[in-house]
Amino acid sequence: MASTTSARSATSFAESDFVRSLRNSGLRWQARLEGAGPDRFLPWVLAVFMFIIFAGLALARYRSLDTGPELATWIQGLWLVGEDRDPFVTLTGRNLFEGQLSIIMWPLAKISTIVPTGPSLLTLQAAALAIAVVPLWRISRGVLEHGVESALVLTAAYFLQPQLHNLNLSEFHPEALAVPAFMWAYLYSQDKHWIRYGVMVALALSTRSDLGLVVIGLGGLLAIEGRTLQGRVTAGLGALWAALALLVFDADLAGGELAFADAFATYGDGPVAILWGMLTNPLQVLADFFAEENFTKLLILFAPWLFLPVIRPRFQLPLVLFGAFSFLAAIPPGEFLNAQQDVAALAFLPIAAAFALRAVGRPSVQRVFVSIRLLGGVLVASAAFFLFASGSSFYNEPWDWGVRVTNDLDVIAATESIGPDESVTAIARALPLLAERVDLIQFPVGLDVYRPADPTFRSTVLMIDEADERWTGTGRFTFDEVVAAAGFEVDERFGSISVYRLDTDE
Repeated sequence: MASTTSARSATSFAESDFVRSLRNSGLRWQARLEGAGPDRFLPWVLAVFMFIIFAGLALARYRSLDTGPELATWIQGLWLVGEDRDPFVTLTGRNLFEGQLSIIMWPLAKISTIVPTGPSLLTLQAAALAIAVVPLWRISRGVLEHGVESALVLTAAYFLQPQLHNLNLSEFHPEALAVPAFMWAYLYSQDKHWIRYGVMVALALSTRSDLGLVVIGLGGLLAIEGRTLQGRVTAGLGALWAALALLVFDADLAGGELAFADAFATYGDGPVAILWGMLTNPLQVLADFFAEENFTKLLILFAPWLFLPVIRPRFQLPLVLFGAFSFLAAIPPGEFLNAQQDVAALAFLPIAAAFALRAVGRPSVQRVFVSIRLLGGVLVASAAFFLFASGSSFYNEPWDWGVRVTNDLDVIAATESIGPDESVTAIARALPLLAERVDLIQFPVGLDVYRPADPTFRSTVLMIDEADERWTGTGRFTFDEVVAAAGFEVDERFGSISVYRLDTDE
């Protein structure tokens, strides 16, 4: 009995000694990372790591032909601008800048003339989302004086945000570039570097017209924090930009019509009618705002942070107008939960969480230290929602992305058989590879009936996938009838991919 007790005591002593050794090792590393040197290079190291992950995932989808019309739209538009042509994108049937007024795409168009456009856009987007950890780290360490463990957890939680990964995977959206711009703008406002602040706000506004609504909220945030003059100027400029961009510039590009008018058609036909419709139907507004898909979106945005941003509600000001705008709009749900509508939340919720951690932390002489259990809870919640709602989740087996199967190779071979000057109607997967041309539209597979007057048959080349499961019996029959009557003939076959060309000799 005595020997058993002695053995247990020895084991217990060894375990405590091991735990103590781990704790001491952790404290030594923490002490090394608390210095000024690591604060200068560590966030950039973390940003590079995230960039490699984000870019790798996005480019893997591109290589597997899992991108489509959204990316092809920007490729075609940038190619047209780079060629000094009218930026009328046939894929959408409108001007490249109509609807979003992403003026930042003008300089990018010049870059696209010397580098492959599709991979370059995806890489740029991945870099923007990754580099946002640098201002987040500096806010955490410099402005809020967090311990290094809190900064690391905030960085990891940001990296694991489901909508961040979904935005990275949802082809290309210029507004993704606004995420780091807004974070840096807030950091510069804390440091009172107002010229740099203005540059970052201007950069954010250049990515999308309705981000002026976010800037209005940012101005309100600064005013609440005591920077009244700068807040008023910011809110005023945001309101001016939103009014000009949405009601003047976008409307002019759209031929006098209000951009996004279709998304608010249930309320009215024009800006005044829409506003009046909202004011006279408040119950409908509430029902639309609290629709199930919107509640799901709020949960996915706030829950990974353990709802910590709620503790600092002033940081929701930049989200309110822009969020209401997107929540009330009848926007069809996309494959990745329309993550492009969440750029304001992706920028300001991490900052709100950082301020919330400071509020519940324990201040010391130089730093604010937060409970390890709370930090662990944030990590667990972020990881859980990453697995649950992220397109990069392990459940989606991202390690298999980038592998080309036989059908992918057939699509590539088919696109290589089409000349750069030919007008083309093609399947979605082939669009990014064919986008650098004047005339390109998406083949509408799955229609019940095809008619000779359809835009599909105005092209001189048709590319279809014979094995696509969305073909209907009637649709396939009428397609064959129309192509035969219009003079199209199968020119080449690549597996299940058929390329029809218009017989111009007749």
